[in-house]
Amino acid sequence: MKTTYKITSLLFGLLLFTVHITSAQNNYYFPKAQVLDSKIPTPEQFLGYPIGSFYTRHDQVVAYFRELARVSNRIHVQSIGHTYENREQIIATITSPENFGRLDQIRQEHLNQIDPAKPVIGSSAPVIIDLGYGVHGNETSSTEVSLLVGYYLAASNDPETLKWLQESVIFIDPSLNPDGRDRAANWHNAFHSNPPVADPIDKEHQEGWPMGRTNHYYTDLNRDWLNLVQVESRNRVAFFHQWYPNVQIDFHEQGTSATYYFEPTPKSHYSPIIPQFLYDEGIVLAKYNAQALDDIGSLYFTKEGYDNLSPIYGSTYPKFYGAVAATYEQASSRGIVQESTNGIPLTFAFSIRNHLTTSFSTIRASVAEKAGLFKTQKDFFKYALDQGQKSATKAYVFGDAKDVNLTQKFLGLLLQHRIKVYQLADNVSQDGKAFQKGKAYVVPSDQPNYLIVHSIFEENALTDSIYYDNTGWSIIHAYGLKYARLAAPAVKGALVTSIDLPQGTVEGGKSNLAYLLNYSDYNASRALYHLLTKQILVRAAFKSFTAGTGLGKRSFGSGSLVIPVVGQTVSPDSLYKALQEVATDTHLNFTAVSTGYSLEGIDLGSSNIRAIKKPEVALAFGQGVTASEAGQVWFLLNQQLDLPVAKIDPASFQRADLSRYTVLVLPGGAYNAWDKATVDKIKDWVSNGGTLITFQTASAWAIEHGIANEKVVPATFGGRDGNVQPQTVNAVANNAAPAEQQAQLGSRRAGAPTTKTASADSLHQAPSAGRRRSEAGGRLDFARQEEVEGAKRVNGAIFQADLDITNPLAFGITTRKLFINKNGATILQPSANRYTTVAQYNAKPFVNGYAPRESLNSIANSAAIILSSSGRGKIVLFADDPTYRGYWLGTSRLFINSLFFANLAGGRAGGQQEEQ
Repeated sequence: MKTTYKITSLLFGLLLFTVHITSAQNNYYFPKAQVLDSKIPTPEQFLGYPIGSFYTRHDQVVAYFRELARVSNRIHVQSIGHTYENREQIIATITSPENFGRLDQIRQEHLNQIDPAKPVIGSSAPVIIDLGYGVHGNETSSTEVSLLVGYYLAASNDPETLKWLQESVIFIDPSLNPDGRDRAANWHNAFHSNPPVADPIDKEHQEGWPMGRTNHYYTDLNRDWLNLVQVESRNRVAFFHQWYPNVQIDFHEQGTSATYYFEPTPKSHYSPIIPQFLYDEGIVLAKYNAQALDDIGSLYFTKEGYDNLSPIYGSTYPKFYGAVAATYEQASSRGIVQESTNGIPLTFAFSIRNHLTTSFSTIRASVAEKAGLFKTQKDFFKYALDQGQKSATKAYVFGDAKDVNLTQKFLGLLLQHRIKVYQLADNVSQDGKAFQKGKAYVVPSDQPNYLIVHSIFEENALTDSIYYDNTGWSIIHAYGLKYARLAAPAVKGALVTSIDLPQGTVEGGKSNLAYLLNYSDYNASRALYHLLTKQILVRAAFKSFTAGTGLGKRSFGSGSLVIPVVGQTVSPDSLYKALQEVATDTHLNFTAVSTGYSLEGIDLGSSNIRAIKKPEVALAFGQGVTASEAGQVWFLLNQQLDLPVAKIDPASFQRADLSRYTVLVLPGGAYNAWDKATVDKIKDWVSNGGTLITFQTASAWAIEHGIANEKVVPATFGGRDGNVQPQTVNAVANNAAPAEQQAQLGSRRAGAPTTKTASADSLHQAPSAGRRRSEAGGRLDFARQEEVEGAKRVNGAIFQADLDITNPLAFGITTRKLFINKNGATILQPSANRYTTVAQYNAKPFVNGYAPRESLNSIANSAAIILSSSGRGKIVLFADDPTYRGYWLGTSRLFINSLFFANLAGGRAGGQQEEQ
């Protein structure tokens, strides 16, 4: 009896404690709430812990929103896709039951905003608001905020809340990056202490590599809105274009000792092509944030740092479609509580409350100012159409008859951005390039989405010298696809609504001799790897030839694949079936031939047609390696080739059996932790026939440690990581870079805002007197440090190089003009062997973005790619990152070719060093 009494008393006590905690939570997060429906479970009632005391996993977030949708007629949940780790992406739609009953009608009325000829929608229509939380998975407070916002809008019966529900449609994306979110949440929960530890060096606050910022493939999803490389981005943008929100907010975190940031950004960071009136409307909404944060006593800053420049971000992409979009940045506790330099420890709950406050102030502002928002969006599309009509370029034509898959891939990207694309109605020649009817497409400038067209096709002209991220984002350069600007409108064919991939087949049927495949298509490397995995013998032609086929005379360029029938480990019938399967998968056409005698060029039995080995690839993957570059390689090999790359932690290299692998990839990073035994092990592996591929700083490391007999040139500028290229033992000059060039400039999320980046125009403007004094080493004001030092970085700009298209690494590429994204400070001297500098920067290499003057002389005429030899092995040195953010397809082809062909580059041009 006493036991029963004690248990009952304990349960009653726990119930009272739970009620107290819940009440305290509501008082802290919703101090002005008047009427909250008790039938709606609070997040802490559903989860079993107060918000801010643990990190909520993504599956729990989804479950809570589905519970809200079950018990409330104000909330509805839809799935928009799944991540690479199979986590569900959801959108919660929150509005009044009356609005939801006619939701599609509201959507259709809102889409009329795009058409400048139609009138602006009336002020009685609901305003469309999109609140996006947690695109960086370890900026964790915002996803917790989404739970509180959803709860409050479902439970509150305050007059203001009911007005919001009636006059708006609110979309909540509670976790823009579910995979990264769980990586961070699991870390913080695993090392959570009770009581919590505020010491910044405690493991709870020190995430291990690769941290939770990025998605499964370590891609920064807040740089992927324009590129749409990752599945999460494609799912999200597809939803965006169903609605074109009036207001879209991207919630982030910054350094622990910062306060709170919301836009406006500095005017110098505005996009040069976005109209001023859109930014002005954003300032109107910003005043509501200021008032809300003032009311709770939270400090904040605006008009400092943070870019508003390109459509690659979640806070800028919607601007290119007429939305008032903004970044909100809250100081991060990176754990339950952490000390800060402000003198007061920062708690997770405090971070959550600030973002919650601005979530509500955004809704408040959007409802109050919706008439202005409607007019702004309508005026935006009118402005965009007008700019397109005034443009000297009336249309863009693109497409390569020899590269159908790349053409269709680019077409698909344009269609995802809702750009109007038309069939090319007739053959066109422009700038020495030929475009075939049926194989090329036309994008007119005269369209409401012209500003996003401009962003994809045009170089940009900037007016400042300090931005914190990439300044050269024109995707047409990244793809390396043939295109041209037209000064007169092209004759348009039918409007294109979907991509049109060929079925893929074996032309000419079954052969008793051989099959051929031109290597010029982007998917040819995929076809090659799939054939090799089927244990099919494949050879590569190192010289071009012309073959007679059943369909007539066909030309085959260098790199073309020759698949003989004789000598295979499979029967002729199985070979033919395998080719049909690969053709279907890759949308390519193989060609059957019945004679090895070529009409022109080498015959099929030539020694210039060499057998290709299936690459077995290992990738350095762990602490010290640049996570984004490692992830890009992983993504490319998985998604493009279906290649199962072995990811090896640098700490495991000493015990790894490298003989298992034919290719080793070292992305940029710091490899100085490797001892001499590990370095010697890699040297021996290369000498015995391995292919080592290095990016950026890894290339400098390989040269410094004598693995590659090449030279690094000291850089006079900094790269994306804020470092000037370090001196190496093989450096051409021994002069250390000036001390001011070695200033460490923090990254975007390091705390308060940091650097920016500059303009094409600034490269040709005379420096100010202050800059002359800087260059001469004179005394400068302390306040100019960010301006002077930040302007010395190349954060990402486009440069042009000359590509040796006869080199095996360039197989399949038909133009010597190679566009490269440069965001690092590795400068390679052209090889002493005159045949092995695969790509060399032009004398005037700058194309797009911003680069400091002092960088141009360093980059000009330097080597972009070198194919070096050591014993029987090869080292492919990339001065830059060829797989940059997964969308730089022009250079990623060269990386892929390195896997297959580097070890075949023998002879005088590749296998034997000239006497020096």
